[in-house]
Amino acid sequence: MTKKIVNDVTPPGGRRSVRDIPVPPRSYRYSDDSRDEVEIEEENNEPDVVRIPLRGGGRRRARWVLWGIVGVALVGLAVAVSIAVSGATVTVTLKSSPAIVSMVGTATIATTTTEVYLPYTPLVLEGNEKVSLESEGSKKVERKASGTIIVYNNFSTVSQRLIKNTRFETPDGFIYRIQESIVVPGKTTSSGKPLPGSIEAVVYADRAGAEYNIGLSDFTIPGFKTISERYAGFYARSKTVMTGGLVGTAPFVSPEKISAARTALRKALEEKLGSEAAEKVESGSLMLAGGYSFKSVSEPETETADKKVSVSERGTLTAFVFSRDMFASYLARRVLLRYDDEPVSFEKTEDLSFEFLNKADFGKNSDSKVLFDLRGSGTVVWTLDEERLKLDLSGKLKSETVSVLASYPSIERSQIVIRPFWKKAFPDNIKKISVVIKQATSEAKSP
Repeated sequence: MTKKIVNDVTPPGGRRSVRDIPVPPRSYRYSDDSRDEVEIEEENNEPDVVRIPLRGGGRRRARWVLWGIVGVALVGLAVAVSIAVSGATVTVTLKSSPAIVSMVGTATIATTTTEVYLPYTPLVLEGNEKVSLESEGSKKVERKASGTIIVYNNFSTVSQRLIKNTRFETPDGFIYRIQESIVVPGKTTSSGKPLPGSIEAVVYADRAGAEYNIGLSDFTIPGFKTISERYAGFYARSKTVMTGGLVGTAPFVSPEKISAARTALRKALEEKLGSEAAEKVESGSLMLAGGYSFKSVSEPETETADKKVSVSERGTLTAFVFSRDMFASYLARRVLLRYDDEPVSFEKTEDLSFEFLNKADFGKNSDSKVLFDLRGSGTVVWTLDEERLKLDLSGKLKSETVSVLASYPSIERSQIVIRPFWKKAFPDNIKKISVVIKQATSEAKSP
């Protein structure tokens, strides 16, 4: 084995060179089939190169590049999140006032409301109910046929009174009379076209007998024959067929049972038509409980095929339908101390009691006014145009919202949240602005 070579010579200047570092000899092992091992050491005259890391520079620069990329990514993420969650929410509490209602008022067919009159739209429904009663025997009867006609006034814009027993004649010469006086309204104009006034009436045959049981027909008024224009301008048409006329033997039912049956039929018919009317009231409209007129007509008793007595009642219900907005404004004018015709709503209308005072006279002499007594309690709540508020707030700085909200008298309190928190203005896009309305509380003070 050779000896290691040691160089004791130091280069001038006392500095040692990389090349002065001794390198140990490399060893190799060889093996033959006899498994004898021979170790050979070889001196390496070329020294190994020792790598010394550079100071500063490259690694530090790489670190700053990495942090720069991370920073840009975070900024981009923040921008994306702010765009995704950006928006504004305005929570408002509307001004409200409790209202105690105790008043007598008048409703009329109109399109605008005043402090005096409450406008309504009539909703007219018709129907009939009938029942068959067991016969208690038979008896000889003389009964006049009857039915309902519609009387028209196409002669004048002035209403016309027709007295009791006014005659109506068919083309075949059959005479029928009214048993109560009526007033036929004058003609009007609708969409530039003349519209005759009209009213329904029950007529009875001039004589008893089955020959007066006729189908639908036209009628003239013989009393107007002397004035041709009036005779042509007043006429009538059947609404129902004429029935009940008889001279002979018919099944008999006591008047008490017939009266009780008619009372039950009228009650059932009124309830049915009232329910149908309530279902037909559209959103934004209001029909108060008891807010309608109901009139019924007793149709003649007839004999059924199985020898029973058929009792029938036909009725007409006129519901008084109010606009919810107009109804609320009308009540606000009548019950609040301070009210400046702002848009309002009235809550708890179901707690109001409506009494129809002129029920018996309604419709007579073409009078459509409704005199009513209204009592109860509820809350008048000022309403808000949400879309207009969004438009007014869009693009506004948060500091400018005070003046915007102050222009809405219906807002009592408000709270504003703009997202993300560092934004100082409302979005320009109104779709990103939400308006939340808090329910009015019973603790609200009167304005």
